[in-house]
Amino acid sequence: MIGKITDKGIGSFRNRIEYIFGLRKHEHALTTIRTIGRNCFSPNPLRHGHDKIDVEGMIAEFDSVEKLRNNAIDSDRVIKPVWHAILALPSGEHLDDDQWRAAIEMYLSDLGFDETNKWVAVLHGDTDHEHVHIVANRIRLDEEFSMVRDSNERSRSCDSTSRIEDHFGLSKAPSPTETWGTAISRNALEAAEREGTIPLKHRMIAKIAGAVEATQQAQGDMFMLIQLLRQQRVYVHFNKNNDGQPTGIAYEYQGTVISGRKLKRSRLTFQKLTTQEGIQYDPETFHRLEAEAARRDSEREKRVRIFYLVLRARNRRAIRLSIAVQNQKELEATIKLIMAILLALFGIRANFEFEDKKPGEPYYQLRSGWTSLPQVEQERDLTEAWEKDPILAVNH
Repeated sequence: MIGKITDKGIGSFRNRIEYIFGLRKHEHALTTIRTIGRNCFSPNPLRHGHDKIDVEGMIAEFDSVEKLRNNAIDSDRVIKPVWHAILALPSGEHLDDDQWRAAIEMYLSDLGFDETNKWVAVLHGDTDHEHVHIVANRIRLDEEFSMVRDSNERSRSCDSTSRIEDHFGLSKAPSPTETWGTAISRNALEAAEREGTIPLKHRMIAKIAGAVEATQQAQGDMFMLIQLLRQQRVYVHFNKNNDGQPTGIAYEYQGTVISGRKLKRSRLTFQKLTTQEGIQYDPETFHRLEAEAARRDSEREKRVRIFYLVLRARNRRAIRLSIAVQNQKELEATIKLIMAILLALFGIRANFEFEDKKPGEPYYQLRSGWTSLPQVEQERDLTEAWEKDPILAVNH
């Protein structure tokens, strides 16, 4: 669940109330508008259905609270009573009206609202996902006309939506620690509402943050960071000065490129990464670093297979070597090199050729054109071991 608190407003509630009841232009199509709950005396604006939406009574009731406060309290302090939040579910998830009302009441309580605050919540449905808009008055109808405090409200909002997700078994959205406290813009949230996804910017930050923290723990450098990002399908671009040194960094994910300054200027610029975040960087290596950053999916590391070469001489202890290779050709070349080195120690030169492994044989045989070389014999006791991992055995 995504929780978004929009900018607070002063004066009348008209714009916000008309907006949530579909009387003002929306950025997405509205297939459903339904009042989920309210804490006010005015009638439901949708009591006559969508044909005649009457919000005048509700607007007047919300606006009257500030007038009462102004008459009771002599203060020139400018206040912002208009509070608007959105709770959005990912695509495919659903809460019924009773669950939505319970979730809204949990959310408002966690944000500091109580029964003395007027509020209304309206559900918007478009295609396959749903979200609610909550408009509330921050002025309490108590003796002091106290205000709901907004300190740390974004952090409390994230904690509350996490609690709601746990309570109703919903999928988990990235926490502030994963997104490094980056707020979701209204445009990003509305796009996420249309698509039923977490905003792209926040998915990028979550991936980059994980790579940065892993690099920090390993006391790694920019090469490690770029490699970890590539595993997350996040690619790096550099801006350079006339001396060919990086002055900025941008991140690419799913075809979208965003500069580190726009993603999180306090942590994700090149300067912040190498100074504040402690990611090691050597200017002498920038050309190699740039080449590393240019790698893409087609150039990802191939799967490495581990083979074992067992060398046995009669009445002598076996020597077991592990060989890490990417393909059969590399394996053969490596074994030839090892054998040539070993034989060279005894003054023997040899060129080895691999024969195709015959059905049922547990290893590849080696043949040599040198008559002075002992004949290679097959080891019968390696069949079981071969089934567990490839073993190449040579006896002489």
